[in-house]
Amino acid sequence: MSGERLLEPVGPVRLSLAAIGDVGVIGSARARAVREGWDEVFAAVAPALRAADLGFANLEMPVAEPGQVPPGRAPEFRHDADVLPALARAGVRVLALANNHIMDCGPRGLERTLSACESAGVACAGAGRDLEAARRPAELVVRSQRVILLAYAAPSNASARAGTPGPAPLAAAILREDLERWRAQADVLVVSVHWGSMYVDYPPPRVLELAEVLERGGADVVLGHHPHVLQGWRRAGRCLTAFSLGDVVFDARAGDFEARVASATRRESAVFTVRVADEPGLDVLPLTLDPDGWPQAPDEARGRAQIERLAGLAEGLKDARERFAREAAPRLLRYELDCVGQYLRQGRWDRVARLLGSVRPRHLPLLWQALRRRRKDA
Repeated sequence: MSGERLLEPVGPVRLSLAAIGDVGVIGSARARAVREGWDEVFAAVAPALRAADLGFANLEMPVAEPGQVPPGRAPEFRHDADVLPALARAGVRVLALANNHIMDCGPRGLERTLSACESAGVACAGAGRDLEAARRPAELVVRSQRVILLAYAAPSNASARAGTPGPAPLAAAILREDLERWRAQADVLVVSVHWGSMYVDYPPPRVLELAEVLERGGADVVLGHHPHVLQGWRRAGRCLTAFSLGDVVFDARAGDFEARVASATRRESAVFTVRVADEPGLDVLPLTLDPDGWPQAPDEARGRAQIERLAGLAEGLKDARERFAREAAPRLLRYELDCVGQYLRQGRWDRVARLLGSVRPRHLPLLWQALRRRRKDA
């Protein structure tokens, strides 16, 4: 069972790649896994992952012990080591480690995560002991095809540098260099990207620009994550770009607070199965997250509604820049104001300062548009 066919492949299918989004077995999701068994966490996605030639996921938090998350970070944002063997048994053979939480437990947490991946027999890419290691791909042979997977996360203070561990930074110059280096060596080139804005339906202009770099640079599959909601996809020649795979396991209550925006769409999940061909095909298996953040099959009506909404988001990518400015900016403003209010009530002045310090010149036009729309809708 791989889901509903939404794009027919053109030409012979060389392999199938089943992809799931952010894995965060934290909070009540972790407590339930301990009670009911770790394989049960991924029971709803395992059939689709195992049916594909290759299974992929993004491991959103590092493997670490309680108490290793430093002050200032949500204490639940770490994984038990049991998550890696469970993912492997469910059918995940390769993981992306390039994301904004992989360094939450510092270099020690990254080292333990890399070791846990190796012990579980799961290939990984996107984070390492220095910039060179972080940019090194995962390499696999699947159906006699050499598959190379690269992984990157939006640049931050935690990004890998020369002599400093972290995730590979998502920068156009680095992408071009790595694509040129690895394209000729790969039968199938997959790129995982942790990008975009949280809780919105469309990618921002900077993500669209990076997607074009990847598509023109020879990627066969681009797998996006970080927004914590599902977004649309597009086929550009030989490349299929899925802009956001959403969450596949995530207890949204386990952070500093549960965001109030997009509360319904955050519960929508899916397995995306890409059929790599001259022009790739796509199957989507709709899922929903229960109150603990575990994936489960939706009822028929809800599954159909999710597929229709996703197809609409894919169609809307033609006007993504305008839609992001018109629809996403007000939602982002609500979320940021919610964050500021929550942190003020908690006395978390460090987080307030961090939020205000993250504002960049490119955000100002969107902020102005969001304020105008709020005033108009009031």
